[in-house]
Amino acid sequence: MAMKQIDSVQEKPIPKMKWMRWIIICPALLWLIGVVDAPRTFVSASEVQEDADCKLVSATGGRVTLVVDGETVTLDDGRTVRLIGAMAPRAPDWWKKPEPWPPAELARKALSDLVLGHDVALLYGGRKEDRHARQLAHLFVDRGDERIWVQSSLIERGFSRAYSFQGNRMCIRPLQARENSAREAKLGLWWRKTYAVLDAGRPKSIFPRMHTFQIVEGTVRGVKKTKRWTFVNFGADWKRDFTIAVKAKNRRLFAKSDLVLSSLRGRRIRVRGWIESWNGPAIKVTHPEEIEILDQTPSSVAPKKQNPAPRAPGSVEL
Repeated sequence: MAMKQIDSVQEKPIPKMKWMRWIIICPALLWLIGVVDAPRTFVSASEVQEDADCKLVSATGGRVTLVVDGETVTLDDGRTVRLIGAMAPRAPDWWKKPEPWPPAELARKALSDLVLGHDVALLYGGRKEDRHARQLAHLFVDRGDERIWVQSSLIERGFSRAYSFQGNRMCIRPLQARENSAREAKLGLWWRKTYAVLDAGRPKSIFPRMHTFQIVEGTVRGVKKTKRWTFVNFGADWKRDFTIAVKAKNRRLFAKSDLVLSSLRGRRIRVRGWIESWNGPAIKVTHPEEIEILDQTPSSVAPKKQNPAPRAPGSVEL
């Protein structure tokens, strides 16, 4: 299903009603002001390395000669580097205009302003290369006496979203914290409804985002464990409601973490990943860093009879 157009801009205001122009223009101006004047509380490399959960391994750096997009750069030795942990906006399916999707172009420009023509340090936090031979690294650039964490700079100013995958989980929690601050301040892309956090209790509003990366938030009603899967349910009917699915082979990662799947009932959580159809909408989670616990104690959830788990895996295998 094609993604519905959520944001629109009225290009021709109604004549003789100048106040209508301000209704249309002011939000855009406020968004741009938020981007330009966003606080630049950059995180230094030393602060990152002091984090017990953020131990990165240094690699050979280089000078940035090309910024491909908001998360990819080319170095003077020919290497292409993908900024792991910071996902730049991509144009939705409904964007048919010849010019770039505005949030994507702003992310590319922000990255260019920060690193283009500068020497950068590369640090690895897991898998070092993808199937396209791109380096998967955290970037740090020297500005004055400070070494700036590029991913953090982009995320905390609202140009990118925090993300991780099983082979690269390092340092995601600090990036999520900076993303949360940017979202609360409605900086950059967080001003747009396109990137709003989705409500797990409204599965019909999630379906139009099928096959896109989204952040979903809600209170867990129950957790069901089978031989092959663990299902974290947000509603009484798994055939319609939003669900998180964790494959059996990935449960060991949760067992080694402070995020215990069986204890999520009644907790308000936030999950990020790719939306797919598995009866109702679902996200297949592979590691604990894809889930954030938002409350300190579980809320009371009315007991319910557990529905059986789905018999067949979803359409997309992670």
